[in-house]
Order: sequence, then structure tokens, then C-alpha cells
Amino acid sequence: MSVHAALVRPVFGTPRGRHAKPRATWPRVAVRTLFLLCAVISAGAVVGAGWPPVLLVVPAAALVLLVAGVVKLRTATRKIDTIFAEELSRETPAENAVSVEIS
Repeated sequence: MSVHAALVRPVFGTPRGRHAKPRATWPRVAVRTLFLLCAVISAGAVVGAGWPPVLLVVPAAALVLLVAGVVKLRTATRKIDTIFAEELSRETPAENAVSVEIS
């Protein structure tokens, strides 16, 4: 498979196969709850201090860009791993060569 073909293929984060185990959801829920709590506290602090709420736009935009970058990096890493796994599992004709005597 070429690099371009692998980049076009969708990559899903869920494990597949007979022995795939479902991942726990509580860590994601805990992190999201903690993030929302921090966002509410930060917004309350900015408004309570009398600062303009527009000051929250820059940190929020930076966070969104950071999350998007991490997601793209993880997706690219999975695709590269898939390409390498397929290349390593492919056997070359020299490895399969069986000496055949022609009489």
C-alpha cells in the first residue's frame, strides 16, 4: 500500500478483533468534567475581576488548536504505524524462493 493510499484510508481508534476489550469511559468523563470546571472557574475569575470577557478568547483558541494538533498527530501516527506494519508483513519473492530443479 502506498503512503497516499494509506492517508486516504480512515483510521478508527477502536480496537478490533477477537480479543479486543472495550476501553473504560470514566477517565474521559473525569477529564472533561475537570476541564469544564476549570473553564467555569476561569470565566468567573475574569468576570469577577472586572476584566473584559474577550480576554478568554485567546486561551480558548490556543486550547482548541492544541487539541486539534494532538488529534491530527495521533491519527498520523496510527497511519504511519499501519504502513510500516503492512510493509513488514509483506514477504519479498527472495524470501519465498524455493529451489526447484528442472530436469
